Amino acid sequence: MGLGDCPAGRRGHGRVASVTSMPDPFPAEFDPGHGLGAEFREMARQSGRMLNARFSAQIAGAENLLTKAIRALGAGDADRAEALIQRAARMPYDERELDSPGVRAASVLVYSLISDRFEDSEPDDLAWLDVVLAVHPGLDPLGQAEVASLVHGFVLQGAIFTVTDTEKRRIRQAFGDAPLEADLGDGPDATVEQRADIIRSLTLAAAALSEAYTTASDTRSV
Repeated sequence: MGLGDCPAGRRGHGRVASVTSMPDPFPAEFDPGHGLGAEFREMARQSGRMLNARFSAQIAGAENLLTKAIRALGAGDADRAEALIQRAARMPYDERELDSPGVRAASVLVYSLISDRFEDSEPDDLAWLDVVLAVHPGLDPLGQAEVASLVHGFVLQGAIFTVTDTEKRRIRQAFGDAPLEADLGDGPDATVEQRADIIRSLTLAAAALSEAYTTASDTRSV
C-alpha cells in the first residue's frame, strides 16, 4: 500500500494528514506523454487515464469478491469463500501497474480494517493496536508480513500519520524489522494458484481482524 492509497484524513482526530494532490496530474516520471510531440502527448495521457480507470475497476471488482468471501467465512461456508478467492486470483497480473487486482484488493481490505480504526481512535486509545497485536501471531506468514508492514508503515511515514510515542514503541517492538511494503511473492511469473495463496492469506487476515475488532467493540460497549 503506497502513499497514494492512503486515505486523506477524513476523520476528526487529526491522526492522518491531508495529502494534497499535485497540480499536474502527470508528473514527468509518470507521464505517458512525456517527451512526445504535442499532437501525441494528450493522446498518450488519455490512454493512461483509461488504463488507470480500468485497473481501478478491476480492483473494485476484486474487493467485492473478497468482501463476499469474508462474509462466507463468517457464515462457515469455506467452499464459497474459496471459490470467490479463486475468481479474484484469476484476474491477470497488470504489467503496467506491476500488481494483480486480486492481491491489491486483498491488501486494501486489510489496510482499511486497520487504518479506519486507527483514524477513528483518540491518541490515548490503543484498542486499535491491541487488536492487531493479539491477532498477528495467529496469522500465517504472508498475513503476518502484510499486517506488520502496514502497521509499521504508520511509523515509517511520520509525515502522514500522527502516531503517539507509546504507539511507536509498541509497534517497533512488534514490527520494527518490517519493510514499508511486504514482499508477498506476486509478480508477472506468479501462477494463479500462487496468487490464490497470497489472496487467501490476506483474506483470512482481514476476516480475523474484522472479527476481533467487532468483539472488542462489543466488549467495550457493554
